[in-house]
Amino acid sequence: MPSKTELSIAGFYDGIYLFYGLANSLLTFGLDRWWRLRAARLARAAAPAPGAVLDVCCGTGDFSLALKKAYGQGLALAGADLSAPMLSLAGKKLPGAEFTLAEAKELPFPDGKFGLVTISFATRNLNTGRVALLAALREFRRVLAPGGVFLQVETTRPANPLVWALMRLYVTSAIGLLNLLSPKSRSSYLFLRNTILNWYAAPEFDALLLEAGFSRISHKILCPGAVAVHLAIK
Repeated sequence: MPSKTELSIAGFYDGIYLFYGLANSLLTFGLDRWWRLRAARLARAAAPAPGAVLDVCCGTGDFSLALKKAYGQGLALAGADLSAPMLSLAGKKLPGAEFTLAEAKELPFPDGKFGLVTISFATRNLNTGRVALLAALREFRRVLAPGGVFLQVETTRPANPLVWALMRLYVTSAIGLLNLLSPKSRSSYLFLRNTILNWYAAPEFDALLLEAGFSRISHKILCPGAVAVHLAIK
C-alpha cells in the first residue's frame, strides 16, 4: 500500500498535471527536454534491442515519448504511475503504449518481463527513507530480465562546490516563489525542495544500486552538472 507521503505527492501531481510539463520547462530553462532526449539515446545505446520497456513513475509521459523517439515505432512500451490524471495525459501522447496505475515499489508485472526499465526525475520522490528507496530499486530489478538494463535520469549533487551552491540557491528561491503563488501546496513544494537538496551525489547512488543487487554500474553527468544518468545491469 502507498504511504501517506506517497499518496500526498500523488495528490499534488493530480492537481498540477495540466501544467506540469510547462512548469518543468520554465524551471529548467528548457534543459529538461534535452536531458530526457540525451538519456533516451543513452538507453538505446545500452539496450539496443530491449524487447519490452517499462517507464516507472512515467507521469505525463515525457520520458516515455523521448524513448519512443529514440527507438522508433516498434518499441513495446509500458508505463506505470500512481497519478491517474498524469497517466491520462501520457495515454494521449502515446496511444499505442500500455499505461498502468501502480506504485513503484509494488509493480504489477511478473519477474523478468522487461529488457529495459527507466525512471526520469522521480526516484527522489521515492526516497522517503533509505529502506524504502532500496525496496523500490530492488523492485525495478525484479521486473528486469537477466542482463536487462536499468536507466535513471535524475538531479544529482554537483561535485563542483560553486555549481552546488548555485543549485541550492536556485532551488530554494524557485520553490519559495511557488509557495507564494500556491500556498495551499506549500507542504508538497517543501517536500520536493528537500528531495532535490537532500538527494545523493552520483557516486553515492552508484553504491545504492550495487547494494540493491545491480552490477556494471556507471553514470554520466549532464550539463550544467546538476543532472546524472545512471545505468546498471541486472
